[in-house]
Amino acid sequence: MRRVPRAPPLTFFPEPESRMTRFSRTLLPALAVVALAAPAAAQEIRSPMRYIEPASSFGLFAGYVFTDSELRLDSLSSVALGPQSAPIFGARYQLRLGGPLSGMVSLGVIPSKREVFLAEPNADSTAITPISTGNTVSAPVVLVETGLLFGITGPRAWNGLAPFAGVTAGVATEVGGTSEAEEDIPDGERYSFGPSIAVGVRLGTDFYLTPRAALRLELVGRLWRESAPGGFLNSRQAKVTEWNGASSVQLGAVFHP
Repeated sequence: MRRVPRAPPLTFFPEPESRMTRFSRTLLPALAVVALAAPAAAQEIRSPMRYIEPASSFGLFAGYVFTDSELRLDSLSSVALGPQSAPIFGARYQLRLGGPLSGMVSLGVIPSKREVFLAEPNADSTAITPISTGNTVSAPVVLVETGLLFGITGPRAWNGLAPFAGVTAGVATEVGGTSEAEEDIPDGERYSFGPSIAVGVRLGTDFYLTPRAALRLELVGRLWRESAPGGFLNSRQAKVTEWNGASSVQLGAVFHP
């Protein structure tokens, strides 16, 4: 009798997976998670540019004005009649006109001093010799300026910095009246500064500490007009007037309402 071979026994346990299969099943989901996370990470990159929302600002500043007090009378002589170098303190208002352009107006006070001179003409008044009295008097100057500022980065700050450049024009004048040291000076030889036209260019930057408060560093190249009193003019001169330097370095705070 012929024997029929038996069928292999049934089993309900699968054969063990190979290492490659397990690795694939682990790696593919991990790669999918990384691929989906990459765009989300890219969305978290912050731009160094930030908009400056407020349209106006108010600021206080202090600095130092470097003046050229020498006034040339003729080709041979000059005299330091003008205001001397001194600190400056002031306030400023700024209004955005559109895009990167802003208008500004500022009021500054310069507690300056100046020397007192007499004028001694020669026999025919063709030459004038300045004579120092040895006195120095207080000569505070009020400076009012208005101008246009151009924001180099527009209405934005780059890493907190908002640099600008601008032009200004204004009026400077000495206040305070005649001091005791000048009472004996003849009227024609008594000097008083201003009212004088002042023009300038400026370059600076705001550094934003908060969205509404910043520090401002500013360099101002400025010229103002000075004239000699009639007693310092020789017989051939109708007037002596020239532009002298009054540049300043200023540091202040800016507040946006």
